Parts: sequence; C-alpha cells; structure tokens
Amino acid sequence: MKKVPLSLLATFLLWATVSACKRDVSQPSGSPSPHGEQLNLSNSAYHLNIVYFVPSDMDTLIKYRERISGIMLQGQRFYGKWMQHYGYGNRSFGLLPDSTGKGIKIIVVKGKQTKDKYPYEGGGNIAIGELNSYFAANPAQKTSEHTLVIMPASTYAADGDPGGVPFYGLGRWCFALDYKEMDTSYLGTGGVLGNRATKWIGGLMHELGHGLNLPHNKEKVSEAADTSKGTALMGSGNYTYGKSPTFLTAASTAILNNSQTFRTTTVTDLYGSVSVSMKSIKAQYLSGNIEIKAKFTNNKPVNNVILYNDPEGGNDYDAVPWVVKPVGDSFNISMPINELHKKEGNYSLRIRFLFENGSLKELSYPYSFVNNVPVIDISTKDELDKSTWKIVSVNSEEDDGKAVNLLDNNPQTVWHTQWKQVQPAHPHHVVVDMQAIRNISGISFLQRENLSGALKDISIYTSADNTNWALEGNYILKNVNTIQYITLNNPKSVRYFKIVTASNYYNDHYAVLAECGAF
Repeated sequence: MKKVPLSLLATFLLWATVSACKRDVSQPSGSPSPHGEQLNLSNSAYHLNIVYFVPSDMDTLIKYRERISGIMLQGQRFYGKWMQHYGYGNRSFGLLPDSTGKGIKIIVVKGKQTKDKYPYEGGGNIAIGELNSYFAANPAQKTSEHTLVIMPASTYAADGDPGGVPFYGLGRWCFALDYKEMDTSYLGTGGVLGNRATKWIGGLMHELGHGLNLPHNKEKVSEAADTSKGTALMGSGNYTYGKSPTFLTAASTAILNNSQTFRTTTVTDLYGSVSVSMKSIKAQYLSGNIEIKAKFTNNKPVNNVILYNDPEGGNDYDAVPWVVKPVGDSFNISMPINELHKKEGNYSLRIRFLFENGSLKELSYPYSFVNNVPVIDISTKDELDKSTWKIVSVNSEEDDGKAVNLLDNNPQTVWHTQWKQVQPAHPHHVVVDMQAIRNISGISFLQRENLSGALKDISIYTSADNTNWALEGNYILKNVNTIQYITLNNPKSVRYFKIVTASNYYNDHYAVLAECGAF
C-alpha cells in the first residue's frame, strides 16, 4: 500500500488537531480525548475503507465530510489511546486524507435502488453486493478488507431520532447512519442532541469494532468502578461514549493488535487458515479464583489467548475476558471470580486463540455457578492410543465424510451420514474395533468445529465379540467444540463400542462427529 506523503500528512494532522470538533477545539466533558501525540498515519500499511452509501432517491447530508472526518479522527484517537495503554504502541486503524488534505477520504457510492430497498433488516447484505461490484470495478479504492458503510437516515421518529437503515456488523463490514446534527461537538453536552450523539456516534464506534474483528465483551467489576475506564465500548459503551468513561478492554486491544488496519507492515498470510486443538487442560476453583493450566497444538504462531467467562444468554455482552500471553505451547491463568458481575447459572469458558496473521480460533467449555461458587470440572483424560483401531460397521457415510475420520486425530475431518443424494434418518450407528480387549472407563467425543448440526442424543453399547452387546446408557452430548467425556457406570473390559444416534441440535436427519475415542 502507498504511504501518505509527509507534507500532506503534516497538513492533515494540523487540520485534525484544530478542526475535529467544529464548535469548540476542546473535548466535551466525558468524551474520548487525544492520548499524547497525534497518531502517525504514515505508519499504517492498510487503511479503513469508509463509504458514504446513498440510495438512488436520496442525497448526502449537509457537511457530511467535515462531520464524519471529525467523528473518525476522534474515534481513531480513542482506539489509539487504549492500544497504547495496553502496551501495543501509538497505533490505531489507518485513515487516508482526502485529496484536499482537509478531511479523511470518504468514498461516495450511489445505490442502485431507492431507500426502502436498504432497510435495517437485510439491507446490509444488499448494499454489500453493490459495493463488492463497485470495488471490483475500482480496485484502487479498496485499501483493506475492512469497510465502514455510512448511510443517511431514511426514517425519523416523532421526536426526531433517526433510523431506518442497517446498523450492525457483518463480518469485516460494519454499518452506521448519518443525520445532519451528528457531530462530535454535541458529545457530553446533555439534552436531546447530546444524548443522540452518544447513541449514534458511540454506536458507530461500537459497530466499527465489530468490523475490525471485535466481539462483544464486558468490563470487569473493578474496571466498572475505575473512573479512568468505566464501560467497555464492546459491551454497553455505545450508550456511554462521550458521556461517561468508556474504554477498550485488554481483550479488544489484543485482537486489534493483529487486525489488518492496525498493521504497520503488509502481511502475506493475512487471515490465512489456522487450526488449534487442546493437548491438555485443567481448570479448578481455588481460593476465590478459577485456575487454568493448558497446553495446545497450533499450526501457526499464536501471540495471545483470551478467556471469556460468558453467562448463558446475553449475546456475549456480559462476557468478562482475561488475556494471557502463551509461553511456547502452554498458558496458565488465575481469574478472580469477584471480577464477575453474575455468579449464578450456566457459563461458558470460551478460549480464543489469537494468531499473528489475524485469524482467530475459539474452543468452548461449559461450567456453572452454584451458591455463588463455580462448579468447574474441565480436565483432559488419559485417552487410549487409537492409531490401529478400525471402523467395522457404519450404516451411513458420505463420500467426503467417512466414518474412519473419527479415528484420525484430526478435528478438521468428520464422519457425516449421507445428505447429497439420499438423507437417511436417525438412528445412525458406527462400530469401533479397538483391535484387542481394553480396560476403559468411558468414551470421548469431539463435535464438529463449527458445531453445525452437532450430535445431541446418543446411546453407547459395548461388546467383547461384536455379537453380544450391552447397553451402557443413553446420553446427551453438549453443544461445544471441545473434547467431552462420558464416563460409564462401571469400568469395562471390551474390544468394541458402538455409538447409536437419536438426534442432533438441528433436529435434522443427519449425524456428524469429528472424533471419538476411549479412556
């Protein structure tokens, strides 16, 4: 990517310093403020695409370039402040100046359809289709894989509140709206326009986070009480931005550290294919802390691991994260439960691996709270070597989903019953021959990584001769993408085990499973 000429950069940064808020160069009380020196845009190897998308029956709104430039420059400083706070340097998402050097580059694209064809529900995908065609015809205009799309509001409520257009993240695309008073000078001023500025400018910054790879997450209890931090932007921060303390969590900045538009050098394997699996993990509750020790196998370098403690429901808004830097192929972490806002009900421990090339992989483990104490039993078992095992019977398998994949120790391959030409219904079965009488305590299972149609209800049978079978029990597999273990009522000396399926989490006809084993 081309570097920004330094003469243009100097003019641009001078304009940014004095003009980002057109009413008053000082920041309103409670709003994001510059952190130290101005960001050096010439360090950005990639730049955020900013598109002002206008339906065919609408036009741009008054002073949109000046207002959006101020919003984005302030947001750039906000993101940069927290990157520096957590030790990632004075970096933020890259922005390009426009041809005059007096604003940021905003690409105006006229939509092919009228405003009613780009509604909140579904309108984003329609706009993406048109913008993909635009970038294909104008490849020089696309400076990264991340695009912010701003549309003028198409409807207004009785009180003047704007709406009617897409406002969310879709992968590396994110959508926000514009209205004629959307200006940073209103942030923190109170009243209708001040509250509206926080809602929609804060909302833009929140959705931009999604477009830059960020999931929802919530601040720790101590951070909520810290007047220098307050509310996480990727939690409820879209309601506090510019009004009361708002910040990026350490987890968010760890992800942004690898995000494309934050990079100072180009990358050949950006967002390339990655894989990770857990070699061993032990989680326990000890003296007020959830203690985790883990070892993993990965195919490309991992520079950070995030552990989200996520209560059931809540769409991840209430997931409280910790960040740990792995040492080689392992990490240890202690998470005080007094930092969690909720200490009841079911939780997921979601472990997200951050690869240096920007890609992410996540493994999930369930646990729960009982009487304000975590009940957590996550540990790997001593599994038997299955390198010589065989599949001796299967009622259905697809050509790209053979049952033998259950035994290859590769979580990327699966057993999948037929679905292309015929779709046989449950029950399905598969029989595993361990090649000798083995002493086993239970059976291990690994669902497909993306959990699409994960197995739910199953039965397990065992046999010494593949003729006489004993039912060990009926079980419900968990809808998680990590190894899970079913312990039999009593240890067994057997050669064969059989899995019989009854349902999946889609209530569909097929069975799919990545691995099975015994311990």
